[in-house]
Amino acid sequence: MQRTTDGWATAGPGLDERAMDPLVRLGLARVAPREEQAELSAKAGRTVSWAVQLTDDGWDALLYARARAAPPSIEAPSPGLQQVGLRRSDLDTLRRFLALRGRLRRGPASGLESAVDGARFNAASNRWVVYVSGEQMESMARAFFLERLGGSAASANRFARVYGVSYTPPAPLLTPEPQRGESG
Repeated sequence: MQRTTDGWATAGPGLDERAMDPLVRLGLARVAPREEQAELSAKAGRTVSWAVQLTDDGWDALLYARARAAPPSIEAPSPGLQQVGLRRSDLDTLRRFLALRGRLRRGPASGLESAVDGARFNAASNRWVVYVSGEQMESMARAFFLERLGGSAASANRFARVYGVSYTPPAPLLTPEPQRGESG
């Protein structure tokens, strides 16, 4: 393959009409018309029988593919925040919990929504990474507790095992039972 200064690429090893045909059919590349082939031949000092150029969509698709393939930049957490790795199902549980925030008697901790919205996928660990405070971790544990009551205990168990945080509801106040022989 040889490239020209005006963005055209001519046939060469790994680049030929058959390899580029799918991109041309998708509108990601275009084949040079005869007039442009003649101009390219004059510039190259040899016969150019075929040349291809990426379209705007082709350039954007290439740029997007590179950005998607790049590992996410996972910056160090701010002081006081802990990095937490979540499975997709854990993230879904938290989003359900956050969606109920106006109707729950004890809603999510302040800032949990922005932490969940800022979750970034880390392909190496196959986890969604969030940075949360201790209060937010307690709130997450409560969300997983509610999920346990209504469905699956997996998230609550995993969270307690990996991060050592679990939610235990307050014990109800019990009234002492009257002893036998006493009348109440």
